[in-house]
Amino acid sequence: MIKGILFDKDGTLIDFSLWEDAAIKTIMAIMDEYDLHDDEIFRMLKKSIGITDYGVEPFGALAYKSHEDLAAELQFVLNKYRSVDLKAFKKHVPELLRKEVIRDDAEFKEIVDLKELYRRMNSKGIKMGIATADSMQSAEHMINKLNLNGCFDFVGAYDGIMKRKPHKDMCERFCKMYGLKPSEVAIVGDSYNDMLFAKNSGAIGVGVLSGVSCKINLKDAANIILPSIECLFDDEVLNSLDEKSYEVRELWTA
Repeated sequence: MIKGILFDKDGTLIDFSLWEDAAIKTIMAIMDEYDLHDDEIFRMLKKSIGITDYGVEPFGALAYKSHEDLAAELQFVLNKYRSVDLKAFKKHVPELLRKEVIRDDAEFKEIVDLKELYRRMNSKGIKMGIATADSMQSAEHMINKLNLNGCFDFVGAYDGIMKRKPHKDMCERFCKMYGLKPSEVAIVGDSYNDMLFAKNSGAIGVGVLSGVSCKINLKDAANIILPSIECLFDDEVLNSLDEKSYEVRELWTA
C-alpha cells in the first residue's frame, strides 16, 4: 500500500466553484476600475482565463496556472482598451483574487468530510498532504475556515520558495519530511497539470472528476481515474493505489 497522498486543493478537496466566483468578481472589479462597461469585453476577459458559458475549461489558466499568469492573460485583453502596466497588474490581480477567497462569507464546500478522510488515512498509517498552486495564505485560510488544523501532515503551496507544480519540488519535500520514496506516494488532482506533477515526481497519478476535468482530459497522463476522493474510503480502491497493482487499478478506472 502507498504511504503518502498529496492532494490538490481546489476541485479535489473542495469545490472549484469558489475560484470561478472569485475570478468573475475580480474581473468585474477590474472593469469598474478601468471604467469599462461592455458585455463583450467581459466575455473576452473571462474566456482569456478559461471561463465559458459551460464552466471552467480544464486547460484554461484558471484551472491550473498561477495568479500572476492569470493577470498576464487578462492584461493581454485589457490592454486593447486601456493602457495597463503588466508588472503592477501582476501584483494587483492576485491581491484581488485573494481578497475574494479569504472573505468571511466565502464558502468552502468539501468534496467529502475531510476530517473523516484524515482519520481514515491516519488509521492506515498514510501521511496526508496538500500540494496546491495557490498561495500559502489561501491554503492556510481554507484549513482554518474548515477547522482542519492538524488534518494535514504537509502543506505545499506557493510561498515564494517552493516551486510550483508540475515541478516535483513539493513532492520531494513531502518525501524527505517522512522518509518516503516517490513511488510510495499518490498524487491526487483534478487537472492534467496535477498528473504531470505526478509523472515528474515519479509518483502515482490519481485523477479525479470532481473538478474541472473529464476523463478524456486525464486519461493519457493518469495511472487511475476516480469519480472523486470519496472512492478512497473503499479499501479495495485504496489498496490498489500501488504501482504493483496495475491490473487492479484498471478495474477501478472511472
